[in-house]
Amino acid sequence: MPARPNLIVVCFDTLRRDALTTDLCRTPALDRFAASATVYRNAWAEGLPTIPFRRATYTGRRSYPWVHHLGDRGSFPNLAGWHAIPEAHITMAEYLYARGYATGLISDLYHQFKATMNFQRGFVSWDFVRGQEADTYTLAAQALTGAAHGRRSGPPGYLYQTRRRAVDDDYFVAQVFDRAAAWVEGMQGAGPYMLWVESFTPHEFWDPPQRFADAYCPPEATAVDHIVPQSLNPGGSRPAAEAADIARTRALYQGYVTFADERFGRFMARLGRAGALRDSIVVVLSDHGTELWDKGRFGKGADRLHPYNTAIHWMIRHPDVPRGREEALFVQNHDVAPTLLRLLDIPHPALDGHDVWPETRTAPARDHVITGWSDQVCIRDSEWALLLDTARPDSGLRLYRHATDAAEEHECSSDHADVVARQVARLEALLGAPLPARYVHRPSGGFSASTGGLAQVRRRLAAPGERWEGSNAI
Repeated sequence: MPARPNLIVVCFDTLRRDALTTDLCRTPALDRFAASATVYRNAWAEGLPTIPFRRATYTGRRSYPWVHHLGDRGSFPNLAGWHAIPEAHITMAEYLYARGYATGLISDLYHQFKATMNFQRGFVSWDFVRGQEADTYTLAAQALTGAAHGRRSGPPGYLYQTRRRAVDDDYFVAQVFDRAAAWVEGMQGAGPYMLWVESFTPHEFWDPPQRFADAYCPPEATAVDHIVPQSLNPGGSRPAAEAADIARTRALYQGYVTFADERFGRFMARLGRAGALRDSIVVVLSDHGTELWDKGRFGKGADRLHPYNTAIHWMIRHPDVPRGREEALFVQNHDVAPTLLRLLDIPHPALDGHDVWPETRTAPARDHVITGWSDQVCIRDSEWALLLDTARPDSGLRLYRHATDAAEEHECSSDHADVVARQVARLEALLGAPLPARYVHRPSGGFSASTGGLAQVRRRLAAPGERWEGSNAI
């Protein structure tokens, strides 16, 4: 490997960890990648969902607990920790650019390109693939969904914007990986580079080419059509759900994963033909998973901090480590930046995360990890997982002995008060204060009609001459 290797990072949104480790999904390309990579089998998200996860990943600074209050008016969704990167935090792209790396971002993850965000920092070039999920960027889609009147866009806008899709290459995941491969082909040999690739697939809407879903649930086995709104964007419980509906919805996710895997395989093949695999460190990540009727629901949420949601992928393919290997230590996504910067020999100040590369790590191994989402937290160690509401710690506390209850079905907090106390003490050490938690960042409500933000804006607009709080313009 050259003295200044390239870095290529691929992050999949909503890719369950057991999609690769069980027979849930067929992922031959990712399986091949894992066979040649260092695989962290005990990797967990630090702060969720989408934006908090990426802020910690890009910077090596923890997102949770929510200690930064940045302006978030206009943000949607408007959640704890859902804000831009603080000015004092330096991104991996900024570190590498300062050291002479060409830096590129190719992504269809529209949240990071919103006006309230700044996740392009440090990237000399970025390519935003438009149209995923609720990214109703066309006027017709906005009119169709009522987005201009404050109602969040749903499947109608997405279906309108994808109505001319004819072949596999037209899908968003295909566009992302095709453009990423072309970027590498154009840069290869021109000097060190860093390319960050964000694939929103397999996040909802679960809408693969039909044959991929059919491979898991043939259409003749169910009366459910290929495209139905609740399958495109599943969420919550369905007391009257039919078995066929459940099976088909699961198949849409499974097929979407397999389709994303196929396009990733094509991307890797093009990297190989370009010679990039000989002089590049290639990383595969995921931010979280999703529930596939594991506990009678679809989707994800702060109250479901179980492994299907919080376990993540982290794999590093290093040209000097030709065979795959597995690491069992606890790692989290804020370890990504210090680990990769160390592999590239890029100096940086102390970060919240640690270098966890086997040959260079010096920090002691963690004995637990903490995952935060809004007010909800999971404190997990090798035997126990405690889930609680940090704002109301006496309400709904749940303890699972996952070492013997992998599905986390049997709540046992009343039998293990000592374990609960130990896990709470670990959380309070991170918070720096006893429960209940009081976070710096409390979302303002933004422009979301559901939080009253848009109504507030309209009331202000109705008062001539009134100045906006903190601003004199919309």
